[in-house]
Amino acid sequence: MATKELEPQVETILAAKRHYLKERMAKTPIEAVRALASMQKRPQPVLNTVSQDSPVMLIGQIRYRLPQTGKMEENYDPVGLALRFTQAGLDAVGIFTDATIYEGGLDDLVLVSRAVQVPVISQDYILEEYQIVEVRAAGASALVLSATVLEPAQLRTLVSATHRNRMTAIVQVHDEDELDSALALSPYVIGLSSYNPHTDTYDPTLIARLRAMIPSHTRVMVMDGLKTLADVETILAMDVHAILLCDVLLREPGAIAQLRALAHENKRGGAE
Repeated sequence: MATKELEPQVETILAAKRHYLKERMAKTPIEAVRALASMQKRPQPVLNTVSQDSPVMLIGQIRYRLPQTGKMEENYDPVGLALRFTQAGLDAVGIFTDATIYEGGLDDLVLVSRAVQVPVISQDYILEEYQIVEVRAAGASALVLSATVLEPAQLRTLVSATHRNRMTAIVQVHDEDELDSALALSPYVIGLSSYNPHTDTYDPTLIARLRAMIPSHTRVMVMDGLKTLADVETILAMDVHAILLCDVLLREPGAIAQLRALAHENKRGGAE
């Protein structure tokens, strides 16, 4: 099923996603979802208009977390958070709800996409083309495809399906082997992740090593949900095109203004 052994929690989440997906597919044919998707506005550009003097794209992450009680997270307000991010000047919003078994991710995506004028990126696990059409119908402009959970043939098929739906496919990788497989597909955007959930740490040396392997015509996004300004400064020095930022960092007073200043100071040389 997967290109490598997965964490037990991820296996559990994927099993639940397949179950819910099977139910949705039985209830609503893909043709009906395509019809709804065709009514949406054209997806906004995500990392395909980078110029020589473009600042790094700053993306605020909305992340659902399940507390120890097992109940809905208190104060979880994806729309309110998205509005605050965009009003403060962030370039896009990413939404990730698959850290736990939570069925409301697609509904949250619809609400956020309707509330903001910037591109919205779906980060939840995509396993089938049906989900890609759902995400487009929900108003997303881009989505993340995980090289960890998808076989290379599946990944190729889903990258193609994303492009057919006029969205940006961000292929997320965690090591050299995954990057090699992803680059064989000539994706427009590679997402680099070095986050270790067991230690709650990043590995900037891994990001630097992977970044050096990526050709100049491929856009690079760091997916780690950076939590400090120091982390951001370290990554900016690696000539990347976009950075995903943790809501913990973005809640700090003045943090977004400081991040924007850093991004403008580190204008990068994107390939046309």
